[in-house]
Amino acid sequence: MPLRPGDVESIGGYALIDRLGSGGMGVVYLGRSASGRQVAVKVVHPPYAQDEEFRTRFRQEVAAARRVSGAFTAPVVDADPDAEQPWMATLYVPGRTLSDVVAEDGPLSGGELRTLALGLVEALRDIHQAGVVHRDLKPSNVLMAEDGPRVIDFGVSHAVDNEALTVTGRLIGTPPFMSPEQFSSPREVTAASDVFSLGSLLVYAATGTRPFDGSSPYLTGYQVMFEAPALDGVTEPLRSIAELCLAKDPAGRPALAELHRMLLTLPDATTPVAPGAADSARPSRQASGTRPVPTGGEERADRTLAGHGRRGRRVLIALAAALVVTGLSITVVKTVQTSTGTGAHRNDSSQSTTAPTAPATAPSSVSAATVTPPPKHVPWDYQIGGAYALPDGVRVVSRSHEDAAAPGAYNICNFNAFQAQENAEGDWDSDLLLRDANGDVVYDKDWGEAVLDIRTEAKRQRIASKVNVWIGECATKGYKAVEPDNYDTFTRFPDYLTAGQATAFMKLLVAHAHAKGLAVAQKNTLELVSERASVGLDFAVVEECGKWNECDEFAEAFDNSVLVVEYTAKGHSTACSGWSSTLSIVRRDQNVVPKGVNSHLRETCGRRTR
Repeated sequence: MPLRPGDVESIGGYALIDRLGSGGMGVVYLGRSASGRQVAVKVVHPPYAQDEEFRTRFRQEVAAARRVSGAFTAPVVDADPDAEQPWMATLYVPGRTLSDVVAEDGPLSGGELRTLALGLVEALRDIHQAGVVHRDLKPSNVLMAEDGPRVIDFGVSHAVDNEALTVTGRLIGTPPFMSPEQFSSPREVTAASDVFSLGSLLVYAATGTRPFDGSSPYLTGYQVMFEAPALDGVTEPLRSIAELCLAKDPAGRPALAELHRMLLTLPDATTPVAPGAADSARPSRQASGTRPVPTGGEERADRTLAGHGRRGRRVLIALAAALVVTGLSITVVKTVQTSTGTGAHRNDSSQSTTAPTAPATAPSSVSAATVTPPPKHVPWDYQIGGAYALPDGVRVVSRSHEDAAAPGAYNICNFNAFQAQENAEGDWDSDLLLRDANGDVVYDKDWGEAVLDIRTEAKRQRIASKVNVWIGECATKGYKAVEPDNYDTFTRFPDYLTAGQATAFMKLLVAHAHAKGLAVAQKNTLELVSERASVGLDFAVVEECGKWNECDEFAEAFDNSVLVVEYTAKGHSTACSGWSSTLSIVRRDQNVVPKGVNSHLRETCGRRTR
C-alpha cells in the first residue's frame, strides 16, 4: 500500500517507500537503506511513544528479537527503542502470511504442510535456545517465503530469565492460539506454551478452521482452558500429533526434538481424495450453533475480561477467574486496522465479535405463530422471590413456577433448571447430582444449591423429564413463557461441565416448552448469546446488564426482546440512561421479596416504590 498523508517518509536513515500493514501499536513499512537493502520497519504510533510502560515493552521486543537468529526467523538489522518515535527494522521477507495463504488458496497439505510444520519447529528451537518464549505464534505472524516459513513479531514475547512486567498488559496474545497457562498464569509461561500454539496453528493450516473457536473471546478462552479441541477435519498422523501439542498440562506436551521426529512422519505428497471429501471432513462450527468466523480472521477481546453476578450468583467465567488469580488486570486489545494488501510483515486486525441478530422466534417443534414472545419495551416486574399484586401499568411479570399467573399480564414462569433448589436435592435421584472425585455432591455454595449432572445424554434426558413436568404445569396455570434459571452453571463449575452440555440440555427444555406453546427465555449467560437461534431461545431475561455493560450485546442478539432487572442504583441508572427507550427495565431488591416485606424495593426508570 502507498504511504498515507501524515506517514513518516524516513526514519533512522531508511527511506520508507510503502506500507506493509498497520496494527494497534504501530505501522510496518517497507524501507530501503542507502545501499538499496530492503527492510521491514516497525514504527510505533506517536501516542505510545509518550508512554514509558509501552517503551519498556518495546525495548523488550527489540531485545528479544535481537537474541534470536535462525533460518526461519526474520532477524533484526537495526533499531532505536529510545528515539522520539521508537522503531525497529528487520530483514524484509517477501511472501504472504499463513493466514492470507489459507484464506486465499485454501488449507495446506502434503509437502507444503510438512515443510511448514518442520520449519516452525526449527524456528521455535532457535527462539527458545535464545531464552525467549514467543507467546503469540499465530497464522498472521508466520510469513510463507519461498524457502520456508519465517516467524515474526516478538511484541508479546519475553525472556525466560527476566521477570515479566507486573503492570497492566496491553497485549497478551490471540485467544484461539493461546495456551491455557497464558490465561491462568500469564507471568509463568514456558516454552511449552509455544508448542500448544503450534498445535493450534497446524490444525488451522491443515483445515482452515481453528481447534478452539468460540463465538466470543470469553468462550474461546474457556474452550482453550477446559474443553477438548475440535479436530474432526484433521487426518492422521497430524491429528495424533496435534492432540499431544494441545494437552492442557504443559508437562504433557512433547519437547521440540520429539515433536520434530513425529512431524517427519507427515506425508511429502498430497493424498488424493474424492471430490467433496475435503469439504465434508472439515468440522462445521455453524452446525453446532457457534457463530462462524471468516477464514483467516483472528479474534481478540476488545474489552477487559471481567466477572459479574446473577443476583449475586454469577461469578467470573473460568477464563476471567483465572486471570484474577494472577493479580493482573489484563485487557486483550483489538488491533486497529488491517492491511488490504498481501505484503509480508502485515499486522492483522481482528474480526468483530458482535453477535448476529437472530429471528424473534427460533425454530422449534411447533409453528412460530403458536409461540408468542413478550411484548417489547413495556413496564414489567420481577417477582421470582414471591408474588404480589401487579404495580400499575405492568404488562409483563416473571414469577416462580410455584405461584399462580397474574391475570391480565404476560406471565413468565421461572424455575431452577440446572441446579436443585436449596435443601431439595432429595427430590432428585442420587446419580443425577453432580459429584466430585470423592463422590461428594458439588454445591453452588453461594446459594446452597446442588448442581445437576448434565454431562451425558442419558442424564440430560432424565433431568429434562422432571423439569418438563414443571413446564407443563406452567402452561396449565396460564403462563405464556418459561425462564429456565442457571443456564450459566457451567461457567462456575468448569472442571465438570461444558457449554456444549448446557446448550444440549436447554434444547430439550425448549422443544418441550415450544410444544406446549410457551416461549423460552435465555437467562443471563452472555457467553452463549450467539447460540440463541440454534438452541431455540425466544427472548432474554438479563440481570444487571447495566452494571456490567452488557445490555447492548443482549439487545442486538435478541432484537431488543430483552427484560432487564438491576439490583444496584448505579446499574439501574446506567441501564435507564442507555436503554430506557428500547428495553424493559426494572430495579428490584437483591432477594426480590414481595411487597410488604421491609426490604422490598421496586424502581422503574424515573420512579421508585417500596
